[in-house]
Amino acid sequence: MLFNTQHGNPQHFLLHGERGIGKSSLSYMHEFAASGQIQPWEGERFNFLTVSLLLEPSDTYISIIRKLGSTLRRSLANHNKLEARAKEVWDFLTRWEVMGVKYRELDAAVSPSELLDELAESYSTACSRISDTLAGILVLIDEADKPPATANLGALLKGLTERLTRTTPNTICFGLAGISSVIDTIRQSHESALRLFTSFDLRPLSREESVEVIRNGLNKSREKTSLKIRISPEAEQFIALYSEGYPHFIQQFAYCAFEADKDNDIDLDDVKRGAWGEHGAFQQLGTKYFQGLYFDRIGSDDYRQVLRYMSEHLDGWVSKEDIRSHAKLKPSTLNNAIKALRDRQIIVPQPGQRGMYRLPTKSFAAWIRAFTNFPGSPNLE
Repeated sequence: MLFNTQHGNPQHFLLHGERGIGKSSLSYMHEFAASGQIQPWEGERFNFLTVSLLLEPSDTYISIIRKLGSTLRRSLANHNKLEARAKEVWDFLTRWEVMGVKYRELDAAVSPSELLDELAESYSTACSRISDTLAGILVLIDEADKPPATANLGALLKGLTERLTRTTPNTICFGLAGISSVIDTIRQSHESALRLFTSFDLRPLSREESVEVIRNGLNKSREKTSLKIRISPEAEQFIALYSEGYPHFIQQFAYCAFEADKDNDIDLDDVKRGAWGEHGAFQQLGTKYFQGLYFDRIGSDDYRQVLRYMSEHLDGWVSKEDIRSHAKLKPSTLNNAIKALRDRQIIVPQPGQRGMYRLPTKSFAAWIRAFTNFPGSPNLE
């Protein structure tokens, strides 16, 4: 895609998947490859100016335009290959500073469409000014799922890319990353906005790939420390099982096992101590991923009771009737709980099968059973 972009045929992409699947990390690697700081997976090194920004729940159509403009300005100013022409670059972006960053204070009469025109002109001018030095511009937008549908991110990017197609050179690539709900958000914003992007659904790694990641990490450790640390096959399989192919989970379980080890020989007991011990992997993952699902996004303990029962099955399928007979909830309460948990993507419905649900990961289930005062919680070790 970068190869095509630098030759005037921009191709844009969307990375999406669950939390912890590695979207931000992959975007970060792509930024390094695009800017020439690392060798890409194939072909020659690239030489793009990279513009990287994070979106937030409070962002609006106008604030996203301002972020795109101000981040471009900072990237140009900070690029060491452009030092000789920094003043020239700065001059043409001064107008953007007035119209974009100070839009509301200086000229509330400026319409969003005019701001988008100005943003497109800024990016087009930047491409023209750097064309003899750099291959183009890669714009990476992380947390693209965070703004509400009313921010109209899809319509904004469709309008921006359409304006840029009328300029020369057009060597600008847009890359988005976000949880999979970003697809619906973009579609709601503009029905055809998704056509802009080649979509990559990032899935969990296989058990074999997870073990390979663990071994690669230990190999890197040996290179840096000269310590010959071994790990047993049972320990590898435990980490692979409970991380379920989520790269950040693999890293967390492996790191905590590494810390728990005292004899440079990581065995199953080391992994268990690292997983369930104080400040261990489950507590760390709970803080980063699970507490928000279990507490912040659920206001009723009746709903949590559904999750507690489902956690007995780890991530296995559980019928609504089974939940009804064990959770002891009124039918109306259970119906409301199932609907709320589905809508908030806290439980997963079985495709093509009504009334069957599961928790998204074994790790979430294990955390519920171990750290939420679950009555009769078994010893998971």
